[in-house]
Amino acid sequence: MVASKLRKGFVAEANRWAVELRAELGLFEGDPMSPWLLAKHLGVPIYRLSELPDCAEKDLLYKKKGGHDFSAAVCFDGLAAFVVTNDGNDPKRQASDIAHELAHILLRHPPANPFLQDGLRDFSAIHELEAERLGPTLLLSDYAAVRAHRLMVSGGYTIARLSDAWGLSREVIQMRINLSGARRRLSNAA
Repeated sequence: MVASKLRKGFVAEANRWAVELRAELGLFEGDPMSPWLLAKHLGVPIYRLSELPDCAEKDLLYKKKGGHDFSAAVCFDGLAAFVVTNDGNDPKRQASDIAHELAHILLRHPPANPFLQDGLRDFSAIHELEAERLGPTLLLSDYAAVRAHRLMVSGGYTIARLSDAWGLSREVIQMRINLSGARRRLSNAA
């Protein structure tokens, strides 16, 4: 993802969302965020793909397109949003997928039909870029990314240990450390 394609100020706005939602939930701004907890707070039900009734739409979601399995989608019943997640994926992957879909909801992106022919979906490129930035930021705010880097530098944690402790993928943790400027922030604080 290229940050320059995002509208001016979006990166700072994403971090504000992450910090403000943590405050609403009574979490420390440096804590990781559970997307399941956030979804509950937002009143957004999460449905597991394996538990949905058999139907043509479910079959479309199970089809592979371009080597990618279905991960998650935000759907609407009138104005009420809900998320469908592929519970066959690793829970750390599901965390990222759910956070991505919650980002679409928070940003009030117009719905994209997840059930087009052959499992293909029609996405707005800018909406996807925004969700790709906000989703991981919801999971790890800038403060949480600095905390992660600090825990790794102190020698007490590896990225694998943080991944297991926080229920987030190594890739998300590393990406947020990189994008938040955690290394620079930590060295400037020293």
